[in-house]
Amino acid sequence: MRFLALVLTLSATAACNRGPSAEEKALRAELRKALRDRSYDRAVALAHQVVSSSPQDNGAWERLIRAQLGKGDVAEAKQSISEWRSTVAHPSPKLDEFAGDVAYKEHDHAAALREWAKVLAADPHNARLLRKSARAHRAREQWTEEEAALTALLALKDDAAARMQRALNRRRQHRWSDALEDFRRAQELDPGDPDVRRGARVFERLGKFLAEIRKLDARIATRPEDDQLLADRALLFLRSEDAELALQDATSAAKLAGWTVRPRLFQAIALIDLGRAAECERLGVDARLGLDRLSAEFLETISRLDAEISVERNNAQLYITRAWQLNEVGQPTLAIADAETALQHDPKSAGAYIERSYALTKLGRLGEAFEGITRATDLGGSESTAWHYRGELEMARGDHAAAIESLTRALALEQSPAVLQKRAECYQQVGLIVKAEEDRRAYDEMSARGLN
Repeated sequence: MRFLALVLTLSATAACNRGPSAEEKALRAELRKALRDRSYDRAVALAHQVVSSSPQDNGAWERLIRAQLGKGDVAEAKQSISEWRSTVAHPSPKLDEFAGDVAYKEHDHAAALREWAKVLAADPHNARLLRKSARAHRAREQWTEEEAALTALLALKDDAAARMQRALNRRRQHRWSDALEDFRRAQELDPGDPDVRRGARVFERLGKFLAEIRKLDARIATRPEDDQLLADRALLFLRSEDAELALQDATSAAKLAGWTVRPRLFQAIALIDLGRAAECERLGVDARLGLDRLSAEFLETISRLDAEISVERNNAQLYITRAWQLNEVGQPTLAIADAETALQHDPKSAGAYIERSYALTKLGRLGEAFEGITRATDLGGSESTAWHYRGELEMARGDHAAAIESLTRALALEQSPAVLQKRAECYQQVGLIVKAEEDRRAYDEMSARGLN
């Protein structure tokens, strides 16, 4: 029995020590070719065969996971990593690297960094891992850590793309002199590199506003919680088309002063510029907003109103005025929020009901809008605007007789070409052609005199 056991052991050992057969060599060659050709479906099938025949071979597992990741099958790659870890007694460092790659693809950047750190601890000069780590730190907005990874990478080789990335990183930290030095060095190394060209456009646009930005940097350094200064700087970044830095400042300003509107508008514009328009909904901002739609007068007014509201948080009229401004620039959701805040402080404010109704109309919520404008006319019978809006809503409801009455009351309070035009339409609808013509003539006379 002892002799038989010895024979079996020696046979097994010999089998383990035998090199791969010609068939397996051909299989491995076919697998390598499939990976080179990026035929990942084929590569996955071949890699499974190689792993089945050589489960202790680290290289076989590496190629399997490469193929699965190439195919975009993150779940399968994750499963293969788990099986590799439990099957091979001494897995290669590539296992930890692949584990980090999978975590990164799952947007778990902290886990990715932990896995890659294991490899870097043994191989600190691994340029590939330093690049990956820099990217993960960037995703987590860890600017100091990203800079450290890029600096370590550049110590291995001065590279144009890495230089430009560090320039962009230092711009994030507002270290303008260091950023410009890296930017110029990147251009010296390879001005035609796509990353360098993209970065160059960022710095060229920033250059036009950098003197003003540096002045605000100095002021913010002494008053870091001044939301108005942060919003001012966000506006400069928007004008320089640097949406990333604009978003950073606008978000900080909004967190410091949740009652303000200007930072929220700047957040939305930055998100739109970054291709993240869907995120505007949570801000209550219409995603069609652009900086070109906000006049200098509006920006000055909204900044003043934000500042005044910060001092008089219970002043209903300030919220009504801001709601009117927001309605004028096509932001009904924000206007409704301000109108409702005004009503909390003054439940009998006709002006708040007017702005709320106007905004609700823009959102297509006509029933609620009519209910609100009726309340406004009940509260403020001397408000021409309220009767005008009420008349237009009655027209939309098909009640032209009621609309004529409302529009007539509006005209009794204030003559307006717009109201005359609407009443002429109503007269036409109910067959009062002569009265419709009278209103049209009056409209033409007022328009000729330049009256609004």
